[in-house]
This record gives sequence, C-alpha cells and structure tokens, in this order.
Amino acid sequence: MKVVLVPIDFSTFSLAALQTARRITAKNQGRIICISVIPSEIDWDLLPDEAKAKYPELMKEQQETLKILPGYTKSVTPVKSDFGQIVKIGVPYEQILRVASQMGVNLIVIGAHGKGYVEGNFVGSTLQKVMRFAPCPVLAVKEALDGNAFRKFAFATVFNPAGKAAFQKILPLARVFKSSIHLLFVNTPAQFTTSAQSDQDMAEFGKGHEQFVIHRHVFNDQDAEHGIRGFCDKNSIRLVGTATGEHLHSPAYQIGTTETLIFKSDLGVLSVKA
Repeated sequence: MKVVLVPIDFSTFSLAALQTARRITAKNQGRIICISVIPSEIDWDLLPDEAKAKYPELMKEQQETLKILPGYTKSVTPVKSDFGQIVKIGVPYEQILRVASQMGVNLIVIGAHGKGYVEGNFVGSTLQKVMRFAPCPVLAVKEALDGNAFRKFAFATVFNPAGKAAFQKILPLARVFKSSIHLLFVNTPAQFTTSAQSDQDMAEFGKGHEQFVIHRHVFNDQDAEHGIRGFCDKNSIRLVGTATGEHLHSPAYQIGTTETLIFKSDLGVLSVKA
C-alpha cells in the first residue's frame, strides 16, 4: 500500500479519509495523492487550450481549489510527508479512476456519506462507481480509523477461488499493521452450510498464510449484511473487508451488501474485487 489516493470533496467524510490514509502511509513510508474534482460533463483532459478558454468559470474554480487544498490538508499531512495534490475537471468517478490507473495507486481511501445522508448522494453515485471499477481495493470510511482499528479486522466472504483471490489483496495491509485477521462466514437460511463443511473450507482458505494470525468464525444470521454488522459489534471490530465481484458465485456477497454496510454502519469497509 505504497501509493494511496484520497478523493477530497471538502466534507468531514473526506477529512476522515485523509486522516485514515495518513495512518496507513505513516506505517510504510507511503505516498498520499489527494484528488479534488470540479464536477462537469466536459472531458477537460481532452480539450485544447483554446477550447478551455471558453469555460472561464471552470478555470476559476479549478484555481480556487488549488489554493484551498493545501490549507485543508495541512493539519493532517506533515510538511515532510510524501504528498501530492491534483485538481481535475470532469465527471468525479471517471477522474478518480483515471488518476488511480495513471499513478499506479495501491489503495483508494474515500469518505462515505450515509445514515440517511441525501445531499450529494455520494453512496449511490461516485462511491459506488469507484468501488465497482477501481483497479485496486477501495476503503470507504465515515470516521477516521486509527492504528488500533487496523490491528484486527474481519474479512467476510464465501470460501471459493474468487474469494481467495480477493483475500490475497488485503494481505499487504495486514502485513503493514501486523493485523490479526478474522475470517468470517455468515451462515444464512438461504445459504446454509454445516459447521463441519464451513470449518473445512476456512481451514483450506488459510493455507499458505501461516505468517499471519488468522481466526476463523461462523456467524449465524438472517442475511450477510446483518451478520457482518453483528459480528463486528460483538467483537469490537471497526474494519471489515468484503470480496466483491462474486455475483456468479454467491448473491449474498455482491456489491449491494458492501454498499448497505457503508450506508447503515460506521464501519470502515474495504471493498476488494475478486
């Protein structure tokens, strides 16, 4: 997790994301890149200079944001930090994804609005599309996560090859914080698995990762989202990873569950594509 991208919309949520990213990069001497996007349907990057001159309002807003951004981030990122700032014009999720690909980003940490938040509709638009199409894991937060939050976290998935591929992608973060990992299978009426089978599946899942402290859990609940929240509440866990993109393998762990977790809880949710 050497290069971390943080979208900034000047909300308390994006400040929480920046604080969280700072904790991550401080552990491994990584780099933070902040990106702020001036919303527009115009693909600014493709316009020649003479065409850009026809949109003075956008150019003015871009310059104002470039002036404001350093002050916004100053209290979180010390002067000696490896820190970059980018201000783009365009469709927010497209610009975020473009920069993530161009800069070889390892992790996106993004602020998530939720619990009834309507203005901006962040969960249903920008965040959803970033999670769906990002080339790297995406960590959505409402509250800043401190170092303790990373020392143990849950990883909720079904234990198949796709889930295992996603699991591999959280290990660099676990290694940095020397985290204990709580493998979680939520046993639901719609997807019932016997204790013997789930224990065997999880034991197989953890093979080859003996250098990590891995705990195995089966939690019974009516659906995956309630089970994940209940398990994390019971075990005082503030960070949960979810394997997304497994739609063909298990309807219970598709991206809708991830979004619901973000919207209905204050957990940090790490979305990892299989």
